[in-house]
Amino acid sequence: MEAIKSLFMVNIPASVAVIGLVGYFFAMAVVFVISPIKNAESFSIKPVDNAGKTEIRVYYGGISFALGAFLLYLTIALETPVYSLVGGLFFSTTVFVTRTIFLCVDKGWKCPYTKLAIPAEGLFVVALWVCFILSKVLY
Repeated sequence: MEAIKSLFMVNIPASVAVIGLVGYFFAMAVVFVISPIKNAESFSIKPVDNAGKTEIRVYYGGISFALGAFLLYLTIALETPVYSLVGGLFFSTTVFVTRTIFLCVDKGWKCPYTKLAIPAEGLFVVALWVCFILSKVLY
C-alpha cells in the first residue's frame, strides 16, 4: 500500500486527474453493466432487442472498465501517472470535440442529455488540462 501511495505522490496534479479518470470509467462500467437499458435511455440510446442490451453492456460497460483498468495499469507499470493523464486527455478531449461538432451537424443541442453532457464534459476536460499543465509546471 505504501508503494502505491508513493507512486501517486510522484506528481500530485497528474495523480488527482488519473484517480478521477479511473473512478469515472469504473463508475460508468458498473452503471452500464448493471442497468444497461435505463442508463442508455438517459443517453438517448434505446436497443431494439436483447442483443442491443448486450452491446450497451459491452461497449459502454466493458470498454469503460478496460479504459479505467488500462490507465491504472499504465500508471503502475511506468511508475508515474503522467502518461495515464495524457491518455485520458486524448480520450476525453476527442469525445468532447467530436460531440460538439456532431451536435451541430445532427442538430441534437436541444436534447436533455446534451444539456447535461456538454457542460459536464467541458468542465471535466478543462479540469484535466489544468491538472496536466500543473503537472508540467510544478514537477
